[in-house]
Amino acid sequence: MKKIVLSFIVFAFVANVSAQLKVNSSGDIYIGSSASNFLGTTATNIPITFKLGTTYAGFTGSSVKTNVSFGYGSLNSGLLTGGVSNVAVGVEALYSNSGSNNTANGYRALYSNDLGHYNTANGSCALRNNNGSANTSAGYYNTANGANSLYSNSSGYNNTANGYQALYNNTIGYNNTAIGAGADVYQNYFTNATAIGYNAKATASDQVRIGNTSVTSIVGGTNWVGLSDGRAKKNIRAEVPGLAFVNQLQPVMYNFDLDALDELERSDDPKINAFNDSVRNARSPEEKAIEAKSRAKKERIVYSGFIAQDVEKAAQSVGYDFSGVDAPENGKGAYGLRYAEFVVPLVKAVQELSEQNARLQEQIDELKKNNASLRSAANETETIGIANTTIGQCKLYQNAPNPFTQNTQIRFYIPDEIKTALLCIYNLQGSQIKQIVVTGRGEGSQWISGSELSAGIYLYALIVDGKEVDTKRMILTK
Repeated sequence: MKKIVLSFIVFAFVANVSAQLKVNSSGDIYIGSSASNFLGTTATNIPITFKLGTTYAGFTGSSVKTNVSFGYGSLNSGLLTGGVSNVAVGVEALYSNSGSNNTANGYRALYSNDLGHYNTANGSCALRNNNGSANTSAGYYNTANGANSLYSNSSGYNNTANGYQALYNNTIGYNNTAIGAGADVYQNYFTNATAIGYNAKATASDQVRIGNTSVTSIVGGTNWVGLSDGRAKKNIRAEVPGLAFVNQLQPVMYNFDLDALDELERSDDPKINAFNDSVRNARSPEEKAIEAKSRAKKERIVYSGFIAQDVEKAAQSVGYDFSGVDAPENGKGAYGLRYAEFVVPLVKAVQELSEQNARLQEQIDELKKNNASLRSAANETETIGIANTTIGQCKLYQNAPNPFTQNTQIRFYIPDEIKTALLCIYNLQGSQIKQIVVTGRGEGSQWISGSELSAGIYLYALIVDGKEVDTKRMILTK
């Protein structure tokens, strides 16, 4: 019995629809009495059109009109009189469009687009406010994938956003890329900025930002390669400071204060700050707990490094235009350091130390040579030979500590037969800067105060009865 009733209902429906189908003399097929409500056509230049009331809800396109839409109000303004080669799928997608070659998929995707062209928007409200115009040649070549991605873009162009609310705050900036939910820029006018990762925020034009402030590790299978081809360099000069710069660096250990970092990186635009705050506050308790845990983990890590402002001051003090400091534009934002750049001045410092050591070794070799000559001459007589036997018992030990910053102790041994003993200190130029008369015999020592000398490398020698016993080196640092 149920099958009989169902069959009767289907037959009645089909019969009713068939009775309302009309075909005019041109071969157009329509429903009801109005030929404007097209269902199909035999002409290639007449598309199939759907309406809800007076509002277009579907348009198949034709050989003449290459626009295609599906969804209430999609391509509403430019379906018949606007641009060409547009595709709109979704309620009010490309609603205000007059441009060409745009693709919008999603509720109000590219809603405000006027004359912008070659834009692609996939997602609810993606590129919603894009409004390019012919006289500014803006609002074109944008690609947005994700709900609310490039939401605020008005006349920016060549932007790519992938992810929920990616590049949400960009309005007039161009050549920007954001990949990840919430990946964005801190100003609406940046150019060539890239943000990669969840909630990553580029803080300047021509910047690539990877990850948010909670990220603790960025891993790769090999080292990062920087371009360094001599054929692409100019104004090459060997003016890199070494020890003069390195000696002023102050290595420290520290923890990050992420709240302070967030405050430093807030936008100048109150609207952008308000939006970012609203997104943060709208997160679920679970999301907030996960983020709080990640931030706490990051703040517990003890880092070793430098303070960027201290490095900048050290470089300026020696007239060094050091590329290792990433100072914020116009003094706004957080400082950063490019630690790889420190390799160059460190190499220069090592080279300078190597040169100093080479000169010092030459002086030591010369002193040893002179000492050998004196001993050779002394051995020519028996008396001197006996004296040399006594002098040979003398010993001079290495000072400790070495290097030293305040005081250091020099130990020695002088036999009772020795009549005179002197402890002499020289600079690297061979000039004597201090002479100490040693009156005691046997094992003895002498303290040297660092306050009496300037930082540097010194030689000290033990001289007994006019003969040099030994020479050693000590280093004073400040």
